[in-house]
Parts: sequence; structure tokens; C-alpha cells
Amino acid sequence: MDLNRFLPPPRSFFVGLSERGNAASLALDIGGLAFRLIGSDGPLRESLDERYAAFLGGSEVGAFRIRLLDAGKDHFVAPDQVSRDNPHPLSMAWEANVLLVQSFGFAGWIDVKERRGELALGRDEFEKATWCVENYLRVCTAWRVVEEGGALLHAASLAHEGKGYLFLGASGSGKSTLAASSRCGEVISDDLTLVRRRDGAFRVAATPFRGTYLGGRPIRGDFPIGGMYRIFKASRNRVEPCPRNHAVADLLAAAPFVVDQLNHDPRILSHLKALDASHPLSYLHFNLEGDFWNVLALER
Repeated sequence: MDLNRFLPPPRSFFVGLSERGNAASLALDIGGLAFRLIGSDGPLRESLDERYAAFLGGSEVGAFRIRLLDAGKDHFVAPDQVSRDNPHPLSMAWEANVLLVQSFGFAGWIDVKERRGELALGRDEFEKATWCVENYLRVCTAWRVVEEGGALLHAASLAHEGKGYLFLGASGSGKSTLAASSRCGEVISDDLTLVRRRDGAFRVAATPFRGTYLGGRPIRGDFPIGGMYRIFKASRNRVEPCPRNHAVADLLAAAPFVVDQLNHDPRILSHLKALDASHPLSYLHFNLEGDFWNVLALER
């Protein structure tokens, strides 16, 4: 499957574009990573305030600064260019060490080393501006955490007894189902989970990046990893070991925005190997009763 079908515009495209508005800048704390959004208009700022209410604030020191720009056009990828059978058109490319990214309603660039970037927003609302900002932040977070040896994983996560548990799976594998049915713990996310690496230790860091799960309170903070599982729906709960020669491939498949970028940054693979070495991946077969914690307790 071609993950980058629509080539993003070069960085030179953004030169001369005006900021979208003059609303006050917005500071966000995403898993302990600071971001500052500059150049929003009033309605977008209100929408972002609501979307990230539990994650506002964060240190100005070391914050990744993002200028929001008016693209001067309706779309970057017109909706009629993508059939329902095709995957989302989010595409990436590199200009030296600057990451270029594009989707239906936005294009942007990300300089992780310099901790700055620009995001040009289309004028049509086929892809809502708030969701465009979110997609950009997800890509940016994935690459920022690569710098410290961590990963953003396509995984549900729950906090239980002071630890964070990860449940990896592709779309449709049951991440949101597992999160909603769990009888214990609190849901951090049912979709994307940030794993940070600090002083050699891996920790689950809470972010606003959820999927369809709307229950529970937003979680802040980070947690030592209690376990890491690839999930499969089943009639009976059970845990089985993941073959060690499959584990890193499973983790890589669950690493959106970087999965196809090993040629650009081979550190991605070494980070995932280190994660599995510290917290070996297992396979969890779970039913819909939410009592899978019983079999996880036997593993601890």
C-alpha cells in the first residue's frame, strides 16, 4: 500500500503566507512535550481550547512553536481525488532534515531539531481545521519522541495500580472495545499511546489522542509500563508469548507516521528493539466481558 501518494508542497510554498488570525497563542502539554500554537483566528482558537481543555499549559522553555497559516486555497488534496476504498491521503516527504506533511485540508513542515514548524490550513471545511491541527500534532509528536528513543504507538492504554498497560492493534482489532469494557483501571487512550524514554526507562505518557472512546476523565501524567500486549478478540481470555522474532515487526507495524521511514531514520528500529527488550511484547486474546485483567495478573 502506498502511504505517501500525494507529494506535499516544498517548504518554499509557505514563504509569504499570512497567519490565519491574531488570536492569543495557545500552549499545550502533550505527554510532557510542550507545544505553542501561534496565529490562530478566534473561532479556531475557541475550538482548540475546547478540544485540548485538559492539556492546556506547559513550559515555554523548549516548546515546539507552530505558526498557523492561511493556505490561500480550499484543499491540498481534493476530496474527489480519494475514493472510499483508499486509505487516508496523509502523506510525508523530506527536504533535508525537515519533514513535509500533507492531507486533505492542510500542509505543513516540521523541523524537530529546531523545534518549530508551520501549518497551512485550507479554507474548505471538508477536513475540519481542528482535526487538521490534531493530525499535524500527532505527526509532530511521533517524530519528537523518536529523538529521545520513544515511540507513538497505535495502541490503547490503561492506567491500573499506578502502571500503564499498552494494548496494540490495527483498526478494528478491538482497542476501543477493550478500553470501554475494562472493569479495572482508567483509560488513557483507545487509539494512540505515547511511550517516552527518560533516563533509559520507558513510560506511558498521557495525551489527548483518543479514538471513539468518550468515557472517563482525561488522564494527565506518565506511568511506568506494566505490560505490553498485541490484542486479539476471542471467546476466552488468555495470554501467550509473542515469538521474539515477531515482536519488533509487530511494534513497527503499530508505529504510525514512522513505519515507512526506516531509510530516513534507522534509529526507529533500534528504539523498538530496546522497548521490547525492556517490556517483552505478549499476545492477549480477550473476550468482551472486561475481565481480562485476571489473566494479566497471572503474568505479573
